[in-house]
Amino acid sequence: MRPSTSAHTPVSRRLVAWAGTLLLTAVLLVTQAPTAAAGATAATVIDLGVAADRGGDVVGHNGKIFVAADDRIVVTKSDGALIDTISGLSGAVALSVADNGRKVYAALRDSHEVIEIDITTLAITKRVGLTAYPCPSTLAQSYERLWVGYGCGQAGEGGVVALEMWRSTPALVPVGSGATQPPLVAVAGSTLVAGEPGADPTSISVYDVSTAQATPRGEIRADTSLRDLALADYGSAALSALADTHRFDAWDTTTNAKTRAYDSGELSEHGLPTAVAASPNGAYVVGGWNSSAGDAAELVVYDPATAEVIYSADHQGKTLVAGSIAFYGVLTYAVLKEPDTGRMHLWRLPHSPYHASTLTMTAPFEATALKQLTFSGRLTLSTGALPGVQTLELYRWLPDGTSRPFQEITTAADGTYQFTDAPPSTGAFKYQVYWPGNSWFRGSGSSVTVTMAKYQPTLTVTGLATGNVGERLEFNGTFGADGITFPQTIITVSRKVVSPDGTGTSTGLVKLAPAADGSFSFSDTPTTAGEHTYIVKLFGNSTIEPASTTHVVTVLQPPA
Repeated sequence: MRPSTSAHTPVSRRLVAWAGTLLLTAVLLVTQAPTAAAGATAATVIDLGVAADRGGDVVGHNGKIFVAADDRIVVTKSDGALIDTISGLSGAVALSVADNGRKVYAALRDSHEVIEIDITTLAITKRVGLTAYPCPSTLAQSYERLWVGYGCGQAGEGGVVALEMWRSTPALVPVGSGATQPPLVAVAGSTLVAGEPGADPTSISVYDVSTAQATPRGEIRADTSLRDLALADYGSAALSALADTHRFDAWDTTTNAKTRAYDSGELSEHGLPTAVAASPNGAYVVGGWNSSAGDAAELVVYDPATAEVIYSADHQGKTLVAGSIAFYGVLTYAVLKEPDTGRMHLWRLPHSPYHASTLTMTAPFEATALKQLTFSGRLTLSTGALPGVQTLELYRWLPDGTSRPFQEITTAADGTYQFTDAPPSTGAFKYQVYWPGNSWFRGSGSSVTVTMAKYQPTLTVTGLATGNVGERLEFNGTFGADGITFPQTIITVSRKVVSPDGTGTSTGLVKLAPAADGSFSFSDTPTTAGEHTYIVKLFGNSTIEPASTTHVVTVLQPPA
């Protein structure tokens, strides 16, 4: 079976932000590729408790993994734990799952039929007889149209037929014939490919299936026999596992020309390319190898554009079932067999991306509203490679839960970063930084909550220390520091005068609003001689503490 979810309209690789509130496109690339398996969670191999000469196809949906095992289908949870077994089947060799996740289809080679299985109840809900197209052995599906590769091994009697499964009695539409072995089939977008395994040389037929009747678009030809076939990039590229090539090839389905090769596995020089598939989101190409001695298997995850190895896993003592690579969410599965007994094992890679990252953030121990705070941290990769310059997403929330403007910050090449912020009020401010990750590394995030205390102003007033009666006195003041913007508050000025004879009077002079930088000014024209004390008070508010100061001027009576 080849997954059909890539038939949907192309979408960007989306990742859920660590805060759980935003979806953002991740297009970052690390500058240094990691070694294939360093720092990643190990793959797991789960014994399915069944032995079979045929089968091994695998699909997943709705929290269940289905594995075809000849006279039964084994159903497990995503971690391989057994749920149930659909038994009493006759040659279950291929599986397919509907895009809506409600139905699973199985090709029964010996009873010449395709069955429909309810994915929730596991009940068989429909049987489609294929006596005119015997020995159905391969499946590919897009929405509710199913393509079946059939053939019992007699020359010229095999081919491909399409089933329109949405009909109560599915219509059977022939696509191609003349094969000996059941053709391998794959579908994505409006493209269907079909190729006969074992035929040498290989001829892969390309069809346009945008209408009910498949329209031939050409053929891809290779000089050696076909082992597996898949589609990638929404049908624009075919992937082949060919005997004696020690690699996987990508072919343009419009020009039918070879465009890229994937190799570099541990077994690639001497092993046999056995299975190949592309993840539905287009993020990965996965190739499977068997050693020439049949005693070891390897799965290799490639970057589809560069063919770089992102991750690899190997297993000794078992062989990979041809064509058994499947995807379910962020997990990749394959099926292994014990060569001597045929006992089946479910092989599960760690969830993609295959390597971890860690993002830290350090906040100041003490914090005051309106003052610039400096935050710092580091992005590290589990492989030990330097991340290179990466863009981080910064999210900030006010004490009332409202968010501040989104901001991007950039790391240095070694992953360190720093940013500043001036909280506009008191209370608990929450900060989150997030790295979305990329094809190699899972994203990571970090958060801190910093409680802001009121700003402690230092109120100062400058002016003349002496003056004369009748002369204007100018005063300037401030309660701020450079670079701070203050919310609106009130300054009051009063004057206390002690005359030469010792009598005193007090007068309120002015109430004023300082500028946003905390500066203010006022003036006074004395009418009597004596010691003039100007009392300046900052009322403060929910962000700024109150403050007060005085300025003394000795006012003289000028000579007559």
